[in-house]
Amino acid sequence: MDLPDEKTSDERRQYFRIKNSLFMSYELYDDGTDELEQAPKEIDAKSLRSMHLLKELNSILEENENYSKKLPSLDSKTKNYLESLDTKIIEITKYLVKTLGVEYSELLEVDLSGGGIRFRSEKSEPIDQKLKLDLVLVPEYYNLTAYGTVVDCRKLEHAEEFELAISFTDIQEADRDAVIRHVFKRQSKQLRLDKQA
Repeated sequence: MDLPDEKTSDERRQYFRIKNSLFMSYELYDDGTDELEQAPKEIDAKSLRSMHLLKELNSILEENENYSKKLPSLDSKTKNYLESLDTKIIEITKYLVKTLGVEYSELLEVDLSGGGIRFRSEKSEPIDQKLKLDLVLVPEYYNLTAYGTVVDCRKLEHAEEFELAISFTDIQEADRDAVIRHVFKRQSKQLRLDKQA
């Protein structure tokens, strides 16, 4: 069987999307072509430390998950301990999210992929408008910042809202990989639920 080439794999991960809920905020952004335009806000040192710690805690959760999968089915005590530890880590991450400079009021339902995001907004934005997006993936509580461009904006029927489609133009590779892992975990979970139904 032939393996897909790198370009095909990149295209698949760019456009594979799945519905899920996360915390998000965004602001208009100018990339510096006009110095008088709005610049991205500086992230304070406390928020940077919180973001770093969130990523470290998420790494621990992933390590626990991988280790738990390798344990024999009879080793229930260790698995129970890891589940208890995960619960405590998630509680800490929830608290850390609240300490970030951005206020997250409620979960937002979105379509998400490694290449972009689609979501509802009370405001319309022009095509090619640049945005800075702060996201917190749930339930991992993985925080990331990405920059993107509006590629579609349409008025929703029967609602005073718009649907924005954003293509990521600047996102750290580690953050993109975290999004892709998150999407595939959500897909796997949904497939299991569909089989049980």
